[in-house]
Amino acid sequence: MTTGLVSNIQKCCVHDGPGLRTVVFLMGCPLSCKWCQNPENLAAKPIVLYDEEKCVSCGRCVPHCPHECGSLTQTGVQFDRSGCASCGACVDYCFTEAKTLCGKRMTVDEVYQAVMRDQVFYRTSGGGVTLSGGEPTLHAEFCIALFRKLKESGIHTAMETCGYCMPHTMLRIAEHTDLFLLDFKADTESVHEKWTGQSNQLIKENMRMLHDMGKQIIIRIPLIPGVNDGAEFEHMMRFLKQMKYLKKVHILPFHQIGSSKYTLSATPYELHDMPECDADYAAQHGEIAEKYGFEVNIGGWDA
Repeated sequence: MTTGLVSNIQKCCVHDGPGLRTVVFLMGCPLSCKWCQNPENLAAKPIVLYDEEKCVSCGRCVPHCPHECGSLTQTGVQFDRSGCASCGACVDYCFTEAKTLCGKRMTVDEVYQAVMRDQVFYRTSGGGVTLSGGEPTLHAEFCIALFRKLKESGIHTAMETCGYCMPHTMLRIAEHTDLFLLDFKADTESVHEKWTGQSNQLIKENMRMLHDMGKQIIIRIPLIPGVNDGAEFEHMMRFLKQMKYLKKVHILPFHQIGSSKYTLSATPYELHDMPECDADYAAQHGEIAEKYGFEVNIGGWDA
């Protein structure tokens, strides 16, 4: 059966497409954006999240790890991730939820049944289901099968994507997708490579392809001070302006809210000292985008 690696199914969301939506988060991403707000979803495998502040050092988890990754010392429970297989055995014995397992293989039918419990909200609000991540296109067969099933039930489908996949994969997904929320992080290839680890050429190619197909696209720009603001932002606007049917740009100001997730997943984080993007600075860039003829929303969803 076709499966996807799901980290979370979040209900009643209002920033991930029109109306009330359920967002299905899938794990794994081909990019490594230094500002990623969901670092627990970067790897395409389950991961044990560990919150030391919740740990009461009871040691109940230690003897149940088959790989002996835990030990109880005078300073508390020590968690050695080097041998962790993310089996979740320790999680079952953590009554404070200091340890939780992120990532579960789910079939298309399992996810479909979970999201359809809220179909009345989709129909009354003009909402639907959004696939996010990580990067959902890594689970192309799962996405296609789920969206096909949802479309047969009359449910609106949206995908939040970085756009980094082979065009033929994006083409197959597009057949069943009503709306693409497509991230655009930098126009200059060297800037994109430095901050995301990959070239942006595939992303641009897919953006043009989806545009030429007449797909509904909203461009989302995470505005990162010192990375894609100022002159680089102008370059991005000039590139987007080449696509005459592209009308909407969402600007997502950089913040540090998700930085704690790096600690939970033991993921290195380089931007602790990066200043947050304040409202005035985001508004200035919104005005730039408007000068290029785009409808702009900052930090949210426009009905």
